[in-house]
Amino acid sequence: MMSRENWLHELPAHVREAIVARMTTVEIPAGQTLRRTGDRAVGMYQVESGYVRLLGLNPDGRQVLILLYRPGNCFGETPVIARRPFNHTTVALTDVRLRMLAERDFWELYGEFREIPDALCRKFANNTSRQFAMREMRSTFRLRQLISVCFASLADHCGKPFADGSVLVELPLVQGDFADFLEVTRQAVQREIGALKAAGQISQRRGHWLLHNVEGLRVDGLAFGAA
Repeated sequence: MMSRENWLHELPAHVREAIVARMTTVEIPAGQTLRRTGDRAVGMYQVESGYVRLLGLNPDGRQVLILLYRPGNCFGETPVIARRPFNHTTVALTDVRLRMLAERDFWELYGEFREIPDALCRKFANNTSRQFAMREMRSTFRLRQLISVCFASLADHCGKPFADGSVLVELPLVQGDFADFLEVTRQAVQREIGALKAAGQISQRRGHWLLHNVEGLRVDGLAFGAA
């Protein structure tokens, strides 16, 4: 659901500083839409704090979760470079603080510093590799393994650890989000999450997920099985 992608951080310090100097900051409350499908590209964004949903549109008109952006992640570069509107909708999952680089500034810096297109090329190549890896996982892992992978990944990216070894994921994610992301029915996800709860691996606390055995989830997720 998340990645540690931060191509700005990979740039030489002088290039990164030139970009940051032209960025503006915007704060978005939880639940507010930042860009909608079909909106014109106006620049690229980097998450400074909080989490953002990237949503796709099903043929039935329902919005579904594609992935989550975490602090450090950048988004919006693709429609700027392709000179097309946004293909997806971005919504603040929590209160979010973003840095924005306007389209004009993006192109000026893109032309000035060769390191920028090089870094973006690596980002897009890595994104493609992750998409292929996810396709392979969906075809070779059982659903419970996929859900275990999701929970273990959330623990790594945004978990709050406790002294007893449990980890709290303080994001308002519901079972339907996992179903949308994994492209399966909500009933199937409900059944598998119920089994993980019964096994004492996970529970819920005030709308958030409490993971009691992250290493167990990680091991379960890494074990291959027939789909």
